[in-house]
Amino acid sequence: MTYSDRKIEDIEVLERINAMRSQEEKTPMCQNYLNSLVDSSCRKSMVDWCFIVVDSFDLSRETVWIGMSLLDRYLSSGKGRSVETKKSKQKFQLAAITAFFMAVKIHEPVQLGIEMLVKLCRGYYKESNIFATEKDILDSLEWRVCISATTPMEYVRHFLQLLPESSNIANVIEENAMPYVDCATSDVHFSTCKVSAVGVACLAGALDDTYMLSSLERDDLWSTLSKQLEFDIASNEIRKVERRLLASTSCEPKRQSRASLPVRSSIGQAGEQTSSPISVMQ
Repeated sequence: MTYSDRKIEDIEVLERINAMRSQEEKTPMCQNYLNSLVDSSCRKSMVDWCFIVVDSFDLSRETVWIGMSLLDRYLSSGKGRSVETKKSKQKFQLAAITAFFMAVKIHEPVQLGIEMLVKLCRGYYKESNIFATEKDILDSLEWRVCISATTPMEYVRHFLQLLPESSNIANVIEENAMPYVDCATSDVHFSTCKVSAVGVACLAGALDDTYMLSSLERDDLWSTLSKQLEFDIASNEIRKVERRLLASTSCEPKRQSRASLPVRSSIGQAGEQTSSPISVMQ
């Protein structure tokens, strides 16, 4: 690639980052809606269940972030049945499952059929329950669901395209960033932050974990990004997000072994071995 081609590519990447940031600025921030009944353990139980499902069906773990983003935006909206949903563990669980179902339809190349979803729930919720909740989420969000499709990993990938490193290093950094995204997905606090800030924090964690880079090389990469990006990646806001994420004790997600997961199968196949949701009512 010539220098001129590289400059054109960098400009295109920066334009995409700026577009994502612009959309981010227009999007109402989520609130921490958790309470003594529907608390952080309820939300994390549903996140853990979603991770089990995506790992079982070879779906993207980013889909869980999108699902939780839809859920958190819905419960922060104060519209529709969102207020009563925050007062009932049963309704919260239904909303979380439905938001995940919607995320699969948005992000994945294949659909998670409603029949399969009911099987995953072992019949605890009916099709009519899920469809009614989906409509309430859509109406409450004014059908602006694609806003939630921007994940921290999207920012990480774009940042890496601006760095003059070999693709092998970029692949390692990207892989190292994903556990931090998983960690951020599990904590509702990060839904109240800008996705770009979470993306920078995930990149920071990934660079710290990439032992192929010296501290001097990491500093050079940060310097390169700082010069190219049109926002301050060392702002107090981003520093706070980074400190919380890197200090979190849950930042090493509990990835279950293959042996403890249901047999890996395609979306179109429903096996009796597929797990049901972890009930937040227990």
